[in-house]
Amino acid sequence: MAKTNPPRPRPRPASGPAPVSAADADKLNPGDTVVVTIKRLGINGEGVGYYKKKAIFVNGALPGEVVRVRVAKVEPRLLYGEAVKTEKRSPDRAKPFCAWYDDCGGCSLQHLAYEGQLREKESLVREAFARYAGIEADALPLAPIVGMDEPRAYRNKAQLQLGLGPNREVLAGLYASGSRRLVDIAGCPVQRTAVNDVMQTVKRIVQSLGLPLADASGYGRALETAPEDGEFAVRSGGRTAERNARGGARTARRGPSALRTVVARAAASTGETQLTFVTTGAELPSERALVAELRRALPNVVSIAHNVNGEDTPLVFGEKTRIVWGAERMKETLGDLTFELSPRAFFQLNPSQTVRLYERARAAAALTGGETAVDAYCGVGTISLWLARAAGEVRGIEAVPEAVEDARRNAAANGVDNASFHVGLSEELLPRWAESGFRPDVVVVDPPRSGCDRRLLDALRRVRPKRIVYVSCNPSTLAKDAAALLAGGAYRLASVEPVDMFPHTAHVECVVAFDRGAEGNRHISL
Repeated sequence: MAKTNPPRPRPRPASGPAPVSAADADKLNPGDTVVVTIKRLGINGEGVGYYKKKAIFVNGALPGEVVRVRVAKVEPRLLYGEAVKTEKRSPDRAKPFCAWYDDCGGCSLQHLAYEGQLREKESLVREAFARYAGIEADALPLAPIVGMDEPRAYRNKAQLQLGLGPNREVLAGLYASGSRRLVDIAGCPVQRTAVNDVMQTVKRIVQSLGLPLADASGYGRALETAPEDGEFAVRSGGRTAERNARGGARTARRGPSALRTVVARAAASTGETQLTFVTTGAELPSERALVAELRRALPNVVSIAHNVNGEDTPLVFGEKTRIVWGAERMKETLGDLTFELSPRAFFQLNPSQTVRLYERARAAAALTGGETAVDAYCGVGTISLWLARAAGEVRGIEAVPEAVEDARRNAAANGVDNASFHVGLSEELLPRWAESGFRPDVVVVDPPRSGCDRRLLDALRRVRPKRIVYVSCNPSTLAKDAAALLAGGAYRLASVEPVDMFPHTAHVECVVAFDRGAEGNRHISL
């Protein structure tokens, strides 16, 4: 759950000059202090207020609070600052339950009570539609957000960076907000207990084997420890590494491969665990010993994989993955469906809320048993198979061939024979199918955070399915895409239902239904 939010400072006692008056807002400089009332949350969970018509973003501040803010950055239309004193506290302010909350950057809203989080996420959706689609709150068909009964220990997957602490101990964690400082969170309270247990064991084994770790501050570059750190060189096969004189993990000097990231996924239904080690080079260091120790200590692990990513990139995975030991895929269930997941396969991180999300998507599709449907970003077929039992035919489209193979395998494993899966781009296949006579009744899109490709939106307007179901993880891009679909009366906004997939973060999913409008019923030549 890596984030790029700026640091979230702890409030400090007010100091420095008196607050700048509103009349002098255009003259603000970094270091000046102002007093603002926080009106809403921003998309990263920061408080947003206004000072002489300029928005000011304040990390850690909550709606309704009056905050004295030290200005950190001034832009022509925006201000950024840090709270130095809260003059009026929100009644929804809560004590964070995580010991690493102020440092790790994984969560952004633990200081807000859960009911307040749900309320503010609904507000984020309203704000996005008003700003980007021109639909005000009283005209938005917004259903109440679907929250969690127990909003902790919900994540079934962790991908943590590896590094060394000040005492040469192995760390597995996330980078502190706005920095490259690694914070160990192997006991994270929003991760499932099984995932935390696996991560703690992996850390211990990596430490005991003295495996080389990549430099957490420079993607893909190995640490080069100074001689005065009390380490001695260990030579093997012409490669030089440095090992702590007291034993434990070492850092590669010129070695071609070092551990960079460990990814653990634990199936909530079966208890099976899948481990993937990401390295900077082609070798998995001490592979035999590592596999032997993991198998001995973690009997629930069914698959150990190795991925190579030596690029200077924030992306976790590289293109090359191989199975080191065990099964090629692990099994997970959603409802009464079973899925087989390869190490890089996308799968929702919150199983209980995923069932609720997909149920809302199926309800929004309004299937009666005979319709044709297309799942435009089908991945491993989760939504496609969820729809198949209520539809006549479902076609899934996915650009990644491996995911399509997983989807076909998942369909066969679940006895679903009315779903087919196709490699390609939806913006190309949909018009091609329409020209050959296949015009789906329903199209479901579940795009990445960047939203739908503009060509897909254009294709949807040309193909004119009776209903479009948009599953979104980003209200801003959702609202922008909605504006494109609604333009000219091609479609009508039927419903918007938020689902809280990631409690204690500012992320919110939505299931949105569009019905074909009056203009969309007219014939459009392909």
